[in-house]
Amino acid sequence: MADPSASASIFGIGLCASVLLFYFIYLQLRRWKYRRIAKDLGAEYRSQGLFKSGAIAGSMEGRKYTITTRDINVGRASSTWTTIAIVCLNKGIPFQMEGRFFSPFPNWRLAYSTGDRTEKVFAAEVVLQNAPVPLEEQYKLQIQNLFEELATLYHDVLKKGSLKMQQDDISFATRGVLRSAAAANETISVLGKIADRLESSPVR
Repeated sequence: MADPSASASIFGIGLCASVLLFYFIYLQLRRWKYRRIAKDLGAEYRSQGLFKSGAIAGSMEGRKYTITTRDINVGRASSTWTTIAIVCLNKGIPFQMEGRFFSPFPNWRLAYSTGDRTEKVFAAEVVLQNAPVPLEEQYKLQIQNLFEELATLYHDVLKKGSLKMQQDDISFATRGVLRSAAAANETISVLGKIADRLESSPVR
């Protein structure tokens, strides 16, 4: 008579192997899709190994951009995020906003600048560097003026992700994998328009 514990172990090993094989095949299909998207964009596909999606790098209207995707695992929960970043020489403050900042525009609870923030962990105080901090009043009108027209024209794009303006680039992160070259092209175009405005009218 077969040992029940041995049968359970074999079943468990087989199940784990099947899950890993499925995930490996899924990643290879994603890598193939990203190669096709890069070709459609006239960009370069950069492999990052068999177990990563890879990156796409290109240029649009003189601005370089990169597209990366990463899988984040926290405990039992996991999520996939795609980030499109475009070069921008920001001479003002770094700041960011969540997609709901644009629904309705402007929702200031979802706009932040970057700085040092102190938080209590048990009995100790920990200083978090380059963390999101509340946006100071002096910057709000400038940001509203910067995005007012863009929020109307490109609301459907901007509401889908998290927008971050840093010193050297602007990045836009959305949940999920990149679906098509058309979607990437639309987002890159919007980021380019934001970069043009931010470089001519920095928030400071």
